[in-house]
Order: sequence, then C-alpha cells, then structure tokens
Amino acid sequence: MTAEKYSVGGAYYSMERVLIVAKTHLGNDACVGGLALDTNRNVRLLRPGGLHQPENTPFEVGQIWEVDFRPVSRVTPPHIEDVIVTEEQYIGQQPNLRDFLLERVQPWHGGPEKLFDGMLVLEGLSGYISRRKGIPTCSVGFWLPDSSLIMTLKNNKPSYQIMDGNGSRFGRSFAIKYVGFAPPKYRIPAGSLLRVSLARWWVQSEVNEERCYLQLSGWYL
Repeated sequence: MTAEKYSVGGAYYSMERVLIVAKTHLGNDACVGGLALDTNRNVRLLRPGGLHQPENTPFEVGQIWEVDFRPVSRVTPPHIEDVIVTEEQYIGQQPNLRDFLLERVQPWHGGPEKLFDGMLVLEGLSGYISRRKGIPTCSVGFWLPDSSLIMTLKNNKPSYQIMDGNGSRFGRSFAIKYVGFAPPKYRIPAGSLLRVSLARWWVQSEVNEERCYLQLSGWYL
C-alpha cells in the first residue's frame, strides 16, 4: 500500500496510516509523533494553524490511525517532520512496538555522540545542537544506547544519566530530560529501543545563541 496524495485548492494532502510513537509534554499541550507506515517517515501531528495537540488528545502511543495531512507551509530545520492533520480515523493497536519499529526504522547505535548526524554538543547539563556546529537532517529518531540510563531528578523533573561500568559516563551533571507522558522507569537497560527528539530552537538566559536541546521521548522495551 502506498500513500494516497491529492490536491485541494492547490494544496497537496496525504492520506496514510500513522503509528503513534510518542506523546510528550509541551507546556499545557502535547507533542504527538508518528511514523507514517506507507512511507516509513517520521511525522509530527499538528492541528490547523500549526498548533500542537491538546493534552487530552485521543492520540496514544501504540495506536494506528488513518490520517489526512498536509505539510506545513514553512519548516525551520531540523524540525522538518511537522504536518497539519485535517482528518483522522482510529484503526487499531500495534502490540509489539519494539519489534515492529525495528523492522521499519534505522536506529542510531552507541552513545549520544552518534545521534543526529554527530552534531550534538555534549557539554554542561545536556546535549544540544547549535548553528555554529551544524544542523542535522531531522529532529527525531530512534536510538539503541550502548549504556544503561538511570533516572535522576532535576528541578523535580525526571532526567536520565548515561551510566557505564564506571558510573556516570559524562559526569553527574549531564542528563537527558525526559518529556514523555508515560511514567518514568528507574533504569532503562543498554540496548533498549528509545525515541529521542530535539526541542524547538530557543535561547537560554545564560547563553547568547539559539539551541535545540536533546530530549528523551520514550522507550519500547
């Protein structure tokens, strides 16, 4: 089955089966990530006007929906996955996400230095990309880490430190922020399939450049 494409008033739409692979907190909204099953490409499901989904969105991880969507009028790399949903219909549930995804995606293997075309800056409290080092070709992807991740709390919010046999791999200050809706797990074993993403561009008060920070969206054990 291939994606059905059609034009209405000069705008091109796609109708595809989409597997929901991530649902993350974004202020009072939810950022919903999907995998378009007819093309195996990542999509971020936005509402008309480019708005994110509400927290009570019916989209849940593991569900398959038939979705009518069109590209946003303008993208800001690396966030090239944004699409506008115009209609959706629930199809069913995919029970074994890990095996199903590994048949369709090409995850990064190894440490965080392998993520996002090797363009992450790994310093300070977290990894990030900046224009001075380069912009990767995407803002979401899948990862098979070679070390375990252990939950820690930063400002009373869960983050994950990368642990090897000698302790914290990048120092105790370095951790990847967890933004998913699913309850956090204390330990994520090495070799687990994870979904990681880059936050939107923003400028922290103590730095003088825009950055996109590394986030952990979820896992499939």
